[in-house]
Amino acid sequence: MHRDPHTDSSAEVDAIRTAFPTLEWGAVTRIDEGWDHVVVRCHGCSGVDSLGHPELVFRFPTEEQALAQLPAEIAVLEHLAPRVDAATPRYTHVPATGGFAGYPLVRGERLTPGLLHSLPSTERTSVAAQLGALLGTMHAMDTTAPPLDLVPDSYQPENLDFVRGIVANDLPAVFTDDEMRTANEICDEVAALQSRLLPRVFLHNDVYVRHLYWERGPGPGRLGLIDFTDMCLGDPAVDFAELYEYGPLFVDEVLAHYAGQVGAGQVGADVLDRAWTYQRFAGLYMVVGHLYYGEETWEYARATFDRCRSPRRPRS
Repeated sequence: MHRDPHTDSSAEVDAIRTAFPTLEWGAVTRIDEGWDHVVVRCHGCSGVDSLGHPELVFRFPTEEQALAQLPAEIAVLEHLAPRVDAATPRYTHVPATGGFAGYPLVRGERLTPGLLHSLPSTERTSVAAQLGALLGTMHAMDTTAPPLDLVPDSYQPENLDFVRGIVANDLPAVFTDDEMRTANEICDEVAALQSRLLPRVFLHNDVYVRHLYWERGPGPGRLGLIDFTDMCLGDPAVDFAELYEYGPLFVDEVLAHYAGQVGAGQVGADVLDRAWTYQRFAGLYMVVGHLYYGEETWEYARATFDRCRSPRRPRS
């Protein structure tokens, strides 16, 4: 994935004004931390085109694949929203000319490991229960019927080929021999999983800290999951992989609620072993992404890789 460095805030704001001429706002925040989108958040919205929503999020794809995927993403999220209790984007502002789209803000605070572990135990259990139920619903959806028949197969084989190339050509300059052995071992383990006949379900495909939110309230709170750009069909273990950033106990709790949703017999005895392999691959991909795309800082990429170097998945 790559970013278009020529996309600027004024062009995005002009596009919003052109598509929604009666939309007014008090302030705008531009966010470009993603790999394939620029996000413009409009605060204090009013006017007929606000449709009564005070906070709107507009997403501008900066990469061809994300742009081509946008209509399917909109349709799938509309299909998903009434089936889950968690908050997910539901696009209300889709210009006829295409190119971008907007939805009411998914509320809450980013669910960092620090936030999760600061919550009372009952609230942490609620987070795990809501996430397990959300993933269970998503993974049980019929992928042969519209609109999920628009969702592509996993990009993982192409990503693995790409990563192998960077590992061979670029990593030797920055990795030790031992780290190189780990990088190649990770690639081989992912390739071995790809050769197996595994379940094939609807995946978010990027369930991690930057896309998870928690809205605290007078009740039990509400989970939010955003950014379905990388949605695909693949191994359900993928959606558990990056949850290891919160620690193995949380992963176990999410899986327990998930298994109750889909049926324990459908989960697979080695689902968490597969998830850990995918987590290790995600850590390696962070390093590759920094070297090739300039995404993420070197410190963040290295810390992610170092956290999941061990071939043994952590236990709670």
